Amino acid sequence: MTLLWLAALRSLLLLFCLAVSAYGLALPVSPSLSCQISDLSVHHRSLRVNCTSSVLPVGKSQLRFLDRFAGLDRLSERVFALQIKDEAGVVLPLELHGGGQYYFSVVGHAQRVSISYELRLARALDPSQYALSSSIGPEASFLLISDLLPQVCAERAPRCEELTPPLRLRILPPEGWQIATTEVQAGEFFEIVDPQRAVFFLGRLRRQELKVDGMRLRVAIAGIWGFTDQQVAWLVEAISREQAAMIGSAEQGDFLLTLAPFPLPLTGLRSSALSRGRTIILMLNATADWSRTLAHYQRHLAHELFHYYLPNAFRLRENFDWFWEGFTRYIALQTLLRLRLVGMREYLDALGEEYEVYAANPLRTHLSLIAASPEKFATPASYDLVYRKGMLVAALYDLELRWQSEGKRNLITVIRQLYQNYAGSAREVGNREVLIQMGQAGNFTHFIRDYIEGTREINLAKSLAPYGLIVEPGISRPRVEIATKLSAKQRALLAQFWN
Repeated sequence: MTLLWLAALRSLLLLFCLAVSAYGLALPVSPSLSCQISDLSVHHRSLRVNCTSSVLPVGKSQLRFLDRFAGLDRLSERVFALQIKDEAGVVLPLELHGGGQYYFSVVGHAQRVSISYELRLARALDPSQYALSSSIGPEASFLLISDLLPQVCAERAPRCEELTPPLRLRILPPEGWQIATTEVQAGEFFEIVDPQRAVFFLGRLRRQELKVDGMRLRVAIAGIWGFTDQQVAWLVEAISREQAAMIGSAEQGDFLLTLAPFPLPLTGLRSSALSRGRTIILMLNATADWSRTLAHYQRHLAHELFHYYLPNAFRLRENFDWFWEGFTRYIALQTLLRLRLVGMREYLDALGEEYEVYAANPLRTHLSLIAASPEKFATPASYDLVYRKGMLVAALYDLELRWQSEGKRNLITVIRQLYQNYAGSAREVGNREVLIQMGQAGNFTHFIRDYIEGTREINLAKSLAPYGLIVEPGISRPRVEIATKLSAKQRALLAQFWN
C-alpha cells in the first residue's frame, strides 16, 4: 500500500512539474539585454545602439521606449531606423502603437532577437530640462540608460514600462573621451544592476576622488571654467562633509559628481541638474562674472548633493516633492551658511527672493504643497509652488522650531530623525511619515494644516515679526532686515545663523 501510494505521489509530482514548466513557457517574461552604444557623433548629436535579447517565447512581444519623464515628452521620437531581426537575420515586421510602443512576433520557436536603431539627441529644450535626458555636446555627453535602451517583454506582461536587470552594456566613446560612472565594469561590459539609475558621463574628463566618511566621491569635470578644478573639489568635499555630519550619514560606496557645459549654446547664467541614484548630473552656463557664476554653482551644488540623502536614500511610497525639493532648497542655503560661504545678508535676501516669486504665483491660494507635488511639471506655476513655497515654508518651520525649542531643535534635527528611521530600510516614506515627524517636533498642527496641507496665503512680514525680522519694500523685491530692537530670545535665535 505504501509503495502504491509513493508511486502515485511521484506521478502527481511529475505531472505538476510538467504543468508548471509548460505554464512557465507561456508566462509573460522580461528578457535581459546585452547592448552596445557606439558611433557617438558630436556634430550630429547622435549615437547608435545594438542590443541582443535573451530568449523570447513564441508569439507577440512588446518593445517600448521611454516617452515621458519629468515634464519631457515625445522622447521616443528620437529613435530612428529601428530594426528587429530574428536569429536567422530576418527582419521582423513592427507595429507602432504610439508613445514609443512597438509590437513584433516571434514565430516557429523561442529565440533571441537583435535590435538596432539610431538615437538623435539634438532636440532643443527649456534650459532647466537639459539634465533630465541623455545628451551629446561638443565637450561631454550624458547617457541615461532609462531613456536610451528599450524594454522588451511578452505581450501579456503586466508591466512593460521599466528596464529590468540583468543588463550588460558596452560603450565605445569617441577617440580621446573617457567614461565616468558608478556602474561596475567587468571586462569590456558594464554590469548594470539598476538600469533606472544608471548614468554614464563621457568626455575629455578631468577626475579626482575624495573620501567623506564611507563615501567615495568621484568628481569628473569637462569644459573650461573661470574657477579651478581644485576649487570644485574643495566645494564638493566641504559641502559633502558638512551635510554628512548634519544628517548622520551612513552611506557607503561610490558616488559621482559631474560638471559640464550645456550641449547647446545658451546665454545668461543658468544651470540644470538631475540627481539619479548615486550620480549627479550638473550642467552650467557661465557669465563673464565668475564670482557670480561660482556663487550660483555652489548653491545648486549644495542642493543636488543633499539629494544623495533626500530622497535617494529612501524608499518612496508617493511623490512629496514639496519636501525633497523645496525643503532641500532651504537645506542647501543652510549648508552654505554653516560653511560661511554665504552670510546672513544672503540668507535674508534668499527669503525675500522666494517670497517675491511665491507672491506672484496665481496658484498660491488654490493649490496646496501636497497637491502640487505630483503635478509639478504640469504648469510653471505648479513647479514654482513646489520649489519656492516649499523653500519658504521650510524656512518658517525652521525658525519656529528653533523658537519653540530655544535652539535645541531645528529642521535638520527632523530630517536626521527621518533618515535614521527610514533611510536604507524596507520601510516606505510618504507625506504621512514626513508630516508626523514634523508635527512631533513641536506645536505645528496649525502650521502644517495651513501651509502644507492647505492653501492659506503666507504673509511674510507677519510670519517673520516674532523672530525679530522685518520686511521692507525693496527696489526689485521685498527686503528682509533684522529689527533694530531685539528681545533677548530673538537675539539668541538669530545668533544661531551666524555663529
